[in-house]
Amino acid sequence: MVEEVVMSKPRRVDELKLKGRVTIYQGEGDEKEVIVNKAKNKWVDQGLKGLLSYLLGSYMYPNNSYPRYIYCWTYNFKVYLGSDTTTTTTHNLTALINPIGSAPGTAPNRVSGEDRTNPATGTWHTAYIAVWDAGTVSGTVGEVALYLRPFGNITAQWMHAPTDDYTFPLAMVSRCSVADGDFSPFTIDPSKSLTVYWEVQISYE
Repeated sequence: MVEEVVMSKPRRVDELKLKGRVTIYQGEGDEKEVIVNKAKNKWVDQGLKGLLSYLLGSYMYPNNSYPRYIYCWTYNFKVYLGSDTTTTTTHNLTALINPIGSAPGTAPNRVSGEDRTNPATGTWHTAYIAVWDAGTVSGTVGEVALYLRPFGNITAQWMHAPTDDYTFPLAMVSRCSVADGDFSPFTIDPSKSLTVYWEVQISYE
């Protein structure tokens, strides 16, 4: 008897896939309740423009005495919540439609990151984590957005030479919403913490 050998299909290296998944839960430990499980996010212009700008940049050089710092991308990043349930995400959207709290929204109490990369499979994977302590945010959630500090210059070989410390502004790079069919609206339980776990993965198609 001859065994049939099934060869795995090689992954294409001429195309890339960029995807984001959003998980939201309340509580910790035994009281942890997953409300949104790996919902698909929608990318907007500022995120894609930032990635292209990253590939086009030449250098950044603080034009003054040292030490000077340039803060970008994940520095003090934010995740904001909103209540809108009827407006779908368009590529040129720049902010939540109806943020919970004063615009751009109620900031989380703390943020962190996690590396989930698997180089052996050509999968580059990270996660942005935002936590609101119990009682610090309330309302009904219908939209959520990831705000980073992307570059914005799309001139070939651009340079940036500030005369002092410089922080790139926060910009919404991705949104997940009820209107897009990503999840169902839910009301925050103010007696529990709220966590948004936002995964971003780049892989070969």
